[in-house]
Amino acid sequence: MSDGRSSLMKLSATRAVRVGVPILLGVATFALGLGYALPLMSVETLVFWEDHYTLPGSVVKLWQGEKIGLALLIGLFSIAFPVVKLLVMAWVWWWPMGDVRRVSVIHWLGVLGKWSMLDVFVVAMIVVLVQSKGMLDASPKAGLYAFTVAVVLSTVSSIWIERVARHVGEDGQHAG
Repeated sequence: MSDGRSSLMKLSATRAVRVGVPILLGVATFALGLGYALPLMSVETLVFWEDHYTLPGSVVKLWQGEKIGLALLIGLFSIAFPVVKLLVMAWVWWWPMGDVRRVSVIHWLGVLGKWSMLDVFVVAMIVVLVQSKGMLDASPKAGLYAFTVAVVLSTVSSIWIERVARHVGEDGQHAG
């Protein structure tokens, strides 16, 4: 199709009904919300005190402890970026856009998405470091697992969206 308007389309309008991507995005969003709301880990000091740490709460504690740089880094990559990534993927999936713009957005999602697992790695390293202290015992909690599920599902979603977009771009039509 040669006119400029024909390339403006929604990926969700591809020939094959694609319910998988919306389901993955929905579950990833729900899991991310749980990952933010539920404790990532608990730290037990001696036998008497136990603290639970959520991701947003940890960023606030770092900020209050004047570790501004670390708070900003974790806040940016572990809180803001996953939310923005899910919003951009939903935008790419449901909003009509030209092939050039879609390819550019998907390219940058892929580049930035490579950093997604860094969040999980940082939290896991914190648990290991806290466990290495003699008087402390740290254990992962449901929030860490929910956050990990959100990161993995958003990665799978972005791969799926990229695949569909590539097929649409190659065929120049509504391919599934």
